Order: sequence, then structure tokens, then C-alpha cells
Amino acid sequence: MGTHGGNGAKNPKPSLDVQHQAMKTFKQRVDALLEELDKSEAAPGKVGTARLQRAQLGSSDFKEAQFLYDSYTLVHDELENLSKALSAQIEGMGLAVEASRVGYANLDEHLKARMRAVNAQAEKYYVPGRDPNSRQHSATPAANEEGAY
Repeated sequence: MGTHGGNGAKNPKPSLDVQHQAMKTFKQRVDALLEELDKSEAAPGKVGTARLQRAQLGSSDFKEAQFLYDSYTLVHDELENLSKALSAQIEGMGLAVEASRVGYANLDEHLKARMRAVNAQAEKYYVPGRDPNSRQHSATPAANEEGAY
């Protein structure tokens, strides 16, 4: 009992069942996070909707107000990009868990296409110059760094 054949090797089925259950639980958590994100004010489609207008900060003669507005705009843009990148990564993790459960070859073409689209979206916001673990990491910012996460 607990072996496969007569060679003394352990049967991997119980281990795979535990891993499958852990992946299933993880996928449920990822799906719940994605649903929560989509309902929140941090959803990718909602983050950029309520922007501060330049005139709300005072006259154009007030240079500090312009600096504040430029800083606000930069931070707001970066938060929008971060929200979109996180959304894509969370969805990608959920799809990867499903693919690992059934095997990539067994996924339908719609799911495979969605995986490719989500990967492309996540890569759009990736900047190697900001990644301390990237082989391309250097002291100078990446050429595509502006507006990307």
C-alpha cells in the first residue's frame, strides 16, 4: 500500500490530490480578489475617472500649484498603470492555476487565447529597469519606463 508496482516507489496520486486542492483554493482566492478589485474604486476602469483639474489649484501664476499638479498627474498615471498591471497579473495567476490543473494541452482555444492576451497586457506594464531581479536591470531607467509598471 502506498507504492506503485513492486519497485517501492510511492504513488504520487495522494500528493497530486493535495496539490490540486491547494491550487483550487488558491484559484478561488484569486477569483475573489479579482472580483473585489473589479467592484472597488481601484478597478482599472475607475481609477482614472475622477481627476483633479489644474484650475482647482489656483491661478497659473502660482508656480507651486503647477508643480503640485504635475506631480499629482504623474502619480495618478502611475497608479492607473499599477492597477491595470495588478489586474492582469491576478487574472493571469488564476488562468495559470486552471492550466496547471488540466494541462495546457487540454485547455480550449478561447482560454489559451485569453492567457496570451493577459500575458501581453502584463508585459506592456513591465519595466526591467524597475525590477531588481531583472538581468536587464541597470542604473539608468528603461527607455519605455514612462507610464509603465
